[in-house]
Amino acid sequence: MGSVGSSNHLEFEKLPLEKGKKLHKYGVMNHSLYQSIGIIHWRGGWRQYVFQAFPKIDMSRGCHKQIDEFIDKLMKEWKESQNKKRTLNNRKR
Repeated sequence: MGSVGSSNHLEFEKLPLEKGKKLHKYGVMNHSLYQSIGIIHWRGGWRQYVFQAFPKIDMSRGCHKQIDEFIDKLMKEWKESQNKKRTLNNRKR
């Protein structure tokens, strides 16, 4: 679907929406090594995005920080969309 963000070493790619799902998954790639390192996806029970690393992937603290910052951005967008829905629902009452 295309890159939605990148940083020093990582690139975040929005993946096609899966049938029956409301939220996208994001592939995380080390663009220097052309290596996929994991997936960011919505964890419904936790009501937040999470990062699932692929086995045997080593990451620096900087990579963890970049992933955290990207998830923070996704969570902010999600919270804003939830607030808009609440506002619209309140107006309908």
